[in-house]
Amino acid sequence: MSQFTAALFRAAFALLRALFTSPRGRHHRRRASRVRRYAANPAPAVRPLSPAAPRLAEPRETFPADDIALVRPYYTAHEQARIQAAATARLQQWTAPRIPKPRLGEGDLLAPTPPPVTFEDLADAVRRWQEQQQKQTAGVGA
Repeated sequence: MSQFTAALFRAAFALLRALFTSPRGRHHRRRASRVRRYAANPAPAVRPLSPAAPRLAEPRETFPADDIALVRPYYTAHEQARIQAAATARLQQWTAPRIPKPRLGEGDLLAPTPPPVTFEDLADAVRRWQEQQQKQTAGVGA
């Protein structure tokens, strides 16, 4: 027990001594003895206009700002429709039943194809699964 208290006091005393003494070694930084001069702000750059410098052509037509503002909602709606179509295609691919491809000479090639899966079908499947989970947990807890 005496070794533990001695080690504790030794560590505490070393911490106090480190707090009240000046830093030594590589952690000690001295102030610079020379004065550093800072560069003056440069003047703004002026580009000479030469006849060989390329210039932008004048616009061929000018459009009123009101006409341009009417086109933007069309583009926004079109982008959203593309995003929705891509999401629906990914969902249908993800939820499509995994039916193995029949080998030649096997299976019914004239069998009807399953209807496409919609968001409502997926929501119904999730609802049924949640109800089953609740019934199972209620049966386990009872």
